[in-house]
Amino acid sequence: MRARDYITGEAFSLERAPEGWWVTTPAPDDGARYYGEVYYGQPGRRRFPALVESIQQQLYRRRARKVMDAVGRAGRVLDVGCGPGHLLACFAAAGWQAIGTEATHDAAAIPREKHGLNIKVGEVYEQGFNAGEFDAVVSWHSLEHMRAPGRVLDEVARVLRPGGVLLLSVPDFGSPEAQANPAAWFHLDVPRHLCHFPAVVLRAELERRGLRIEGESTCAPEYDSFSLVQTWQNRLGLPHNLFYLVLKGVDRGHASGRQRVAAVLLGAAMLPIAAVVTALRALRKTGAVIVFMARKIESGPKPAP
Repeated sequence: MRARDYITGEAFSLERAPEGWWVTTPAPDDGARYYGEVYYGQPGRRRFPALVESIQQQLYRRRARKVMDAVGRAGRVLDVGCGPGHLLACFAAAGWQAIGTEATHDAAAIPREKHGLNIKVGEVYEQGFNAGEFDAVVSWHSLEHMRAPGRVLDEVARVLRPGGVLLLSVPDFGSPEAQANPAAWFHLDVPRHLCHFPAVVLRAELERRGLRIEGESTCAPEYDSFSLVQTWQNRLGLPHNLFYLVLKGVDRGHASGRQRVAAVLLGAAMLPIAAVVTALRALRKTGAVIVFMARKIESGPKPAP
C-alpha cells in the first residue's frame, strides 16, 4: 500500500508489522522536519478557529473528568505525547500532579509555555519512572506517532498502578472510512503517523498487558466529523487536506485561490451532513477513531502468544 505526504510530496509504503498493525516505511530518520507550523500551528496564534478550539476544550475537560471519576481521587497523571498540553492542563487545574512527555525540546516548549506544565523530553520508556507511579495515564492521539508503540504500551502498563486507569485514543485503521480508500483518508497522515492501528489489534495488545477494557467508543466528535469532511474532499480531487490547511492558516501555495474557496464552501456545506453521519456511525460503532478506557488489573500482563 502506497501513500504520499501531503506537505512534502514524498512517497511512503505501509507494511504489516508482526504485531498486526501497519507501519510507515521508510520511517524518517529526522521526523521533526515533518512537523513544524503545519502541525503545531504558528507561535502566538490559535491552531484552529476560536469556535473549534472552544469545543475542543470542552471535550478535553469532559475526558479528563471521566478519568478522574474512574480513579476516584486526585493523584498523579502521565500524558504520553501530550502535544500542546490542553488535556493534561485539565488535570493540573483540578489539583492533579501532571507530567507529560514530548519527543523534542521544541515540542515540549509549547505546553510548558502555554500551561506551565512539567514536560519530559524523549520516549516515555527513557524517563526512569517508577513502577506503579501513576494513578492514570493518557495517550490521546499520540501512539500513532511513536516509533516503538509496543515498548510504549509496555511502559504504560508498568508505570500504571494496579487499579489505575488508561485513556487511549488513535485513528482506527480498520474503520470503514479508512479502508474505503486509505490513501485519501485524512487520518493516515504519513510520515507523522508512523503506525496505523486496527481497533481489534490494539484491544488485544492492551488486554495482553493486563489492561482490562472498561469503556470503548468509536467517536471523538472533533476528529470524526472533520475527518469525514476532509476525506470526502480528498476523494473529490481537491489538493490533499486543503480544507485542514486553510482552517489552520498555514496553506503556502498548496492550491489556487479558487480551490481554497471551494474547500471552504464545500466544508461549510458538508459539516452538517458529516455530523449526522458521525452520530450514526457512533451508534453503529463504526467511527473513524477508537477510544479505550482501560484499568490495570492485579494479576499483571499475560505472556505473549
